[in-house]
Amino acid sequence: MKDEPKNRTKSVKIRLFESELAELHEKKIGGELATWMRETCLFYSKKTKRRNPPVDVDPKLLRHLAAIGNNINQVARKCNNNLAPSDALDVIIRLDAIEQVIKEVREDYVNKNT
Repeated sequence: MKDEPKNRTKSVKIRLFESELAELHEKKIGGELATWMRETCLFYSKKTKRRNPPVDVDPKLLRHLAAIGNNINQVARKCNNNLAPSDALDVIIRLDAIEQVIKEVREDYVNKNT
């Protein structure tokens, strides 16, 4: 593909039933149908080259992050149920607990990687 022109100049026209087009849109990954079809049919993707390789993550860190997510979900549920002013203190306490866990995770990560 190195000697390909910068812009694509060729097109392929296909006829589809409405249901087939809808199915393609459901299956596509990403924004554009044409890009997804090109990547799927030609078995390549510009996205396959990562700038940064994936990082190995300590399972303990993942558990901490899961705990943070759990706490945030609890706060969100509470807020979605129309908080009474008296419940605001409970939300502040939960947010403070989340902040403390984040600080612990950050300190643990920094200490292990220095």
